Amino acid sequence: MAESSDDYNSSVENIKRVLADFFKQELRGLVKSILAENREMEEAVSDERRNIKRRIRRRIGWYNICYQASPITTEQCTTSSCPSTTTAVRVTPVIVSTVTTAPGTVTTVPGVTMAPGSLCTKCDIAAIAPAMEANTVFENTNTVGPDGGTQTNAICRRTDAQVCTVTLSATNAAGTSTISSAMNANQVSGLLTCQADGTYSSGSVTGITKLVCTFDTCVPACTTCDTEAVKPLMNPPDSTFDITDSTPAGQTCKRYSASCHSLNENCSPNEIYAEIGTGGEVLLNSVGGSDTVTAAVDCGNDAKLTFMGM
Repeated sequence: MAESSDDYNSSVENIKRVLADFFKQELRGLVKSILAENREMEEAVSDERRNIKRRIRRRIGWYNICYQASPITTEQCTTSSCPSTTTAVRVTPVIVSTVTTAPGTVTTVPGVTMAPGSLCTKCDIAAIAPAMEANTVFENTNTVGPDGGTQTNAICRRTDAQVCTVTLSATNAAGTSTISSAMNANQVSGLLTCQADGTYSSGSVTGITKLVCTFDTCVPACTTCDTEAVKPLMNPPDSTFDITDSTPAGQTCKRYSASCHSLNENCSPNEIYAEIGTGGEVLLNSVGGSDTVTAAVDCGNDAKLTFMGM
């Protein structure tokens, strides 16, 4: 009987150990599962924080990009203790050819070799070249068109610092037609195409027998700066921008007074900047104790506004 009791007790102890091991394994697995879930949650939270930071950086980067205007030529106002806005304006430069020739001459720049056997390569631009006046030149450059024929870019250009209404015209049996024209410019160009009959054409104008360059209403370029083009696209809050003619009596080239006016008397200093052609920013003037800051800018021989030669 005592032996049976011992077996019973031994069986109970074995069962206890098996149950203890089972619960220990299950509990260990449960704890690992909970810890793994916690780690996954922490990683998810960490990833979401990183994503939020990225989105914030992207939004800030987008805002900075949209808040900055194109770096061409700019007038802008800022006040150190007031909200400020960086603004820019677009200015179309007058492009001057780099080919140098004597006044009143005709220049032909050699082009590429024409396709052998082409029927449209026998045109003579010199035969229809215009008669040029003083301080002007006629230039041309030959290229090969898609069909292998000659194409000639004809240019009427001034060699001095004046700008005019420049027109390139062509004469044929029907009369004289305008090929291209531009105001406040020092040159124009037009594309001529050589035809199989040995004559040039331009668009609907065919059988050209003579070209004509005209330069009308010419004035020094430094009297033609476009002040509207340099006004800011947007002013800082509670401020205004103005630019007025301040050319001294008897002076040919224009001078202007650019000014920024703050409607908030507590802003100091008030500053006026300009973006120059290289994209750099130049401080034109800075004043304290005043609600207005001004700077003098000049119209240059390239019809662009300058500040102290910049």
